[in-house]
Amino acid sequence: MLEIWPDLSRSRLLRLGTVAALSAAMSIAAVAVAPQGIAATRTATRTAAAAAVTPPLDNGLALTPPMGWNSWNSLSTSVTEQNVVDTINFMSANGMVAAGYNTVTIDDGWSLDHRSGQTTDTVKNQYGAMQLYDANGNPVSGLDGSGSDPTSGDLIPNPANFPNQTVNGQTVNGIQYLAWYAHSKGMKFGLYATDTYVTCQGHPGSLGHETTDANDFVSWGVDYVKLDNCPYGPSITGPDGHNYGMQGEGRELTESIYARVQTFQKALDAASAAQGKPKLVLSVSAQPAHSGVPYLESPTDPALSDSVVQAAGTPQYDAPGYAPTGAWCGQVANLCRIGGDRDSDITGVFYGAALGTALQYSANVRPGSWNDMDMMFTGWNDVDGDYGVTDTCTCHAPFTDTESQTEMSVLSMMASPLISGADMRTAAESEHTSDGYTWSTGINADSLAIYENKDVIAVDQDSLGRPATLVGSPPNSSTAPVVLRRTLSNGDTAVLLLNQNPSSTTTISASLSSLGLNGTVYDYENLWTKGTGTVSGTLSASVAPDGVAMFRISNPPQTVTPSLVGDGSYHAIADGSSSGNVLEVNGECSAPAGGGADLNTWWSTHTSEQWQFARNADGTVRIYDNCWTGTQQNGTLTESSGAGGPVTVSNTYTAGDAYQEWAVTENSSTGVITITNRGTGYVLDATGAAAGSTVVTNSPTTSPTQGWVAMN
Repeated sequence: MLEIWPDLSRSRLLRLGTVAALSAAMSIAAVAVAPQGIAATRTATRTAAAAAVTPPLDNGLALTPPMGWNSWNSLSTSVTEQNVVDTINFMSANGMVAAGYNTVTIDDGWSLDHRSGQTTDTVKNQYGAMQLYDANGNPVSGLDGSGSDPTSGDLIPNPANFPNQTVNGQTVNGIQYLAWYAHSKGMKFGLYATDTYVTCQGHPGSLGHETTDANDFVSWGVDYVKLDNCPYGPSITGPDGHNYGMQGEGRELTESIYARVQTFQKALDAASAAQGKPKLVLSVSAQPAHSGVPYLESPTDPALSDSVVQAAGTPQYDAPGYAPTGAWCGQVANLCRIGGDRDSDITGVFYGAALGTALQYSANVRPGSWNDMDMMFTGWNDVDGDYGVTDTCTCHAPFTDTESQTEMSVLSMMASPLISGADMRTAAESEHTSDGYTWSTGINADSLAIYENKDVIAVDQDSLGRPATLVGSPPNSSTAPVVLRRTLSNGDTAVLLLNQNPSSTTTISASLSSLGLNGTVYDYENLWTKGTGTVSGTLSASVAPDGVAMFRISNPPQTVTPSLVGDGSYHAIADGSSSGNVLEVNGECSAPAGGGADLNTWWSTHTSEQWQFARNADGTVRIYDNCWTGTQQNGTLTESSGAGGPVTVSNTYTAGDAYQEWAVTENSSTGVITITNRGTGYVLDATGAAAGSTVVTNSPTTSPTQGWVAMN
């Protein structure tokens, strides 16, 4: 699996350089055991790498995964203004907002079926798609990419469900009112739109109306937009004889999802700037089935020139910038759905479904860019009947508490947004009556407690933004256990033991070395039971069917700060092999500025082998050499190329740059020093023990080349 840096700001990309950035941005190729529903082949039409790296969106928003609530799973198109007011009140009063769930989003169905420029509903064809017309006003199929949308004007909140209200003496529509009400409770407000002609439920979409809709959303006080993708139409069979399935009509065929999302995102930014309001978070909900039709895509589509899209490659019969969104979403949005819709079946988050997909597209995850594993079913109750009484379909079975803990744990390990689909209202407010039965869909106290587990939330919201990786080989069956590890910003490690067996309790174990932990004894906390203790050798737990054990493992008790940190002196440090070769500026102090570091024979008089470990105000360490020549001037050790790549020695030092800051710890019983980069969580390593071996960073292992010893 290829790794990617956690921060893809423009300055970071420039530092990495074109080749390294493209390599890091590539999505993983087919795995030995491909998860169910994940294409095993992604390289059929791989194109040449771009000459320059296309920067990601990097708009400063959603630096941790968004948390909140969405109306769809519990209220569908029947959602009303009062429902949302009740939800805001409940979340505010019952600890959800305090726990971080601060955004309420209205999904599909909030608008009328026509825009303000029409008096009748949008004309649809037999497939439910908007009827498109040629320049003379004649209906066309649009299947060749042609056709015009005749509608104009603004989206209109349905007054039956979202009536006007008066706020501070001013009449506002129901959507404006809800945005104001959410803000008054310290929350944010989200609204649904699509990048297609119509929404999934047949309401007007935003394709071709991006500027109008963006201006309205910003003026109404919207903070977050869920942008769906629902192209309707017949299956398309190309001249190559391939059946491309239902991919849409008109511009849905000539402009990639990438292009349409980018257009909407830019319209939102322009509207925010024009109105002097903050930018909006953009969430994409494109589905995997929408893979485009290559021969219809415009040759000027921006996806075709994006280096990340090119590096990922496009499968045969797919068009660049369509599915899979996990390969490119961070280029144009803050978060994106990477798989199909889930329901109240816990296997939907297992390795054969959402988890496997998230692991495949982990390169898309970093602060400001997140893989959305769909709305949560924790606490959701059957809206179609009184489950177990009037409705016994297992497809509507609510999660058990064990399953709810599993869902939240898996999503948190993968740094997925935590967006609840449960009914966040009181029992009275969420009461249903049908066929003589009355029941409530409101969330219960036990489910609320699961949502509000601050220790699990802390893993999801960790500022480093690196998702979990799979420990060991992929599971060899749908019921085999899974072990995940995630590096956290303070150096801790989160570990998840997942039992995918629905009928049997299973003991799951993982050695410390397999978790990248090279100490002998570590502290741990079980994040669900709150049990604490120490672990050595192997982490093991008995895990219930469909359940998890989730741990946060801290630095071993014998780890201390070495005396060389902050002592104002220069030191030589040797790698942990028996060679005794020490860290030096590659080429010594006469080498050109900005070069790398390597190992070499220790000479106590060589200033290129002398390093000072200066303590920063935030507790991190700056490591710089004792060179002062025309080319090397106290060069700072800098992480510059990700796992396995060489570190550099930079004459330029920027306080607060995480890639020039290190955590330096020492095992008090062995004297071995571990040097961990704050920006990536990777540790200082060497490609070998011999003189001339390149100094790099890598994921933590038990390799002796990752341990360092002070020579003076």
